[in-house]
Amino acid sequence: MGGKLILFWDFDAEWGAERSRSGSGPKTWGPLEFSCTERLLRLLEQFGVKACFAVVGAVALPGVRPYHDPGLIREIAAQGHEIASHAMHHEWLPGVGKGNLPQIIRQSKEVLETCISQPVTTFAPTYNQPFDFWERGSISLSERRGVPRDRVDLGFLCQALHEEGFTFCRVAYRPLNERLMQYLGCRKPFFPKIEMIRGVTTLRTNAFGFRTDTLNLIDRAIEKNGFVVCFAHPHALNGNGAQGERQLIPFLERVQELANLGKLEIVLPRTVVLKTLHEG
Repeated sequence: MGGKLILFWDFDAEWGAERSRSGSGPKTWGPLEFSCTERLLRLLEQFGVKACFAVVGAVALPGVRPYHDPGLIREIAAQGHEIASHAMHHEWLPGVGKGNLPQIIRQSKEVLETCISQPVTTFAPTYNQPFDFWERGSISLSERRGVPRDRVDLGFLCQALHEEGFTFCRVAYRPLNERLMQYLGCRKPFFPKIEMIRGVTTLRTNAFGFRTDTLNLIDRAIEKNGFVVCFAHPHALNGNGAQGERQLIPFLERVQELANLGKLEIVLPRTVVLKTLHEG
């Protein structure tokens, strides 16, 4: 028993930088994704931590940085990290259209599998969207306003992923009651439970970056036998924010310590799926 940690790194490259939805237009950090990932791989090896790299499929195609580097993607996989799909060109999935979605996720899967010669069965949606998932009481007004027709919601995404051979999807929907609690200042830390959505195993994210709040969440997860599903971006390693190296190194030190004590298990999405199938 104890806590479980899944650590995702969203590898966007120039595709994500150019398609930023932050409101201030394209970003300049695309080239940093590659050099920071090289540094990140050394740190993860130093502390014995395996992670899931959610890679934009086009990065694995032949070509040069800042758009492509299949050799680096192969190196990530060779070091024992899991490669997941992060769409093909960092598309905003709610707006791609239901008819186009299967081709996007199929192409990303095929390109990544060809690159690393391993199955790719995990998907991490870009921008952590779609949020809209009425079956669990999650409504995204922005997605509904932005795409009034032919909108891809989370249920449809998982159905398409299942049909294309994916078995795990990281999700980030929030039911209305959780949003209300946050608005009232009463939101408590939550630990996601494994749930099946349209045939796909899913876990909700509950941590971003490596500051004290994430470490505190891990301590609580150990007490509750819960999951911490954390994500960050390689290009941010150079910064001073929650995803920076200054925050990451103490985080990895603590994670390594807890793992060595047998209190924390570092798992990959594919491991979660295998365990779910075994227990089922």
